[in-house]
This record gives sequence, structure tokens and C-alpha cells, in this order.
Amino acid sequence: MMKLRPLALTVAACASLTALVGCSSSSAPSDDTSAASSAPETSAAAAGGDFCTAYADAGGTLATPSNFQVGLPADETISDLSGRVAVMDAVTPPSEIESAWQSARGLYAEGVEIAEAVPDKSSPVLDSRIFAIVKELSGPTGDIRAYLDATC
Repeated sequence: MMKLRPLALTVAACASLTALVGCSSSSAPSDDTSAASSAPETSAAAAGGDFCTAYADAGGTLATPSNFQVGLPADETISDLSGRVAVMDAVTPPSEIESAWQSARGLYAEGVEIAEAVPDKSSPVLDSRIFAIVKELSGPTGDIRAYLDATC
């Protein structure tokens, strides 16, 4: 829960900054120096802002691209990982993280398939592949989180 509060503050700060950048670029058009310095900043904010906004609107948080807890009942694992896949499917990632995005999404989807194969959904997912998936997620999810932290 504590991770969501800093993220909410970050999203609010980004939204405020985007609004301020938008306001500053439309005001004072007669000052060529400020217009020239604002233009690159505005386009950079818009590029990250579109993705960041879509990601937040889809329910994505800084915790979405991360490892998941193993040993949970299959139904909880299915719910957790299906939610992550849904967020990732709802947003087109920027080219900087597209490969990591697809890798993480594929690993989450594989985790869902493994959990769905557990006959008793109240039993934990103990397939050895699920533990390997958690290890494999470290690289791509780290890249995605770094991008989100720096851009959003």
C-alpha cells in the first residue's frame, strides 16, 4: 500500500507539470527566447505524457512491472498476473522499452497459464517454472520501472 502513495503523488506531480508546461507554452508568445526553450520541453513532456497517461488510465502503477509473490493460491496468482497482462495489453509501450514490455507480458501470461493448470485453485502454484519466471522477470521489469520512474 505504501508504494501506491508515492506513485499517486508522482502521477499528480506529472499531471501538474504537464498542465504547467502546456500553460507556459501558450502564454507569452511574443518572447522568442522563452518560446524556443519551451518547445523541446513541451514535446518531450507530450511524448512521455501520452504513454504515462495511458498507462495510468489502464491502471498501471510502478508496482505493475515487478516480480510477483509465489506460493499464493492459484486463483490469487491468476488474478494478479491477469491484471498485469490486461494493463500491458491496454497500452502501447514506447520503443525504448518495447522489448522489455513484450518479455514481461509474455512471462506474466505464462504464469497465468501455469496457475490455470492447477486443479484446485485454492492450492498454491508450485510448478518449478513459476520460480524461474520470477527470476527471468528481473531484467525486463527493471528496465520498465526505470523508464516509468524517469519518464512518468
